[in-house]
Amino acid sequence: MVRKTISIDENLFLELEKEGVLSNFKNFSDLVSSSLRNTVEYMKKENYRKQIAQMASDPLVQNDIDEIQNDFKYADGELNAF
Repeated sequence: MVRKTISIDENLFLELEKEGVLSNFKNFSDLVSSSLRNTVEYMKKENYRKQIAQMASDPLVQNDIDEIQNDFKYADGELNAF
């Protein structure tokens, strides 16, 4: 476990108390750890989404997609093969 000191905006802390968020955790450290875990998961998904978007604009990847679509155009029913 790593120990860190944090500062939190007083209004945010009061809102956490008002909404009962603090009562859902055994201590403040659990709340912070849970929130950071959620942030990491969100960032992983966001980074993955950005990588996919980057790949979609890569000419080599787009060429591969075009080739695959062409190879399967009859099987996919995109053209009337008969």
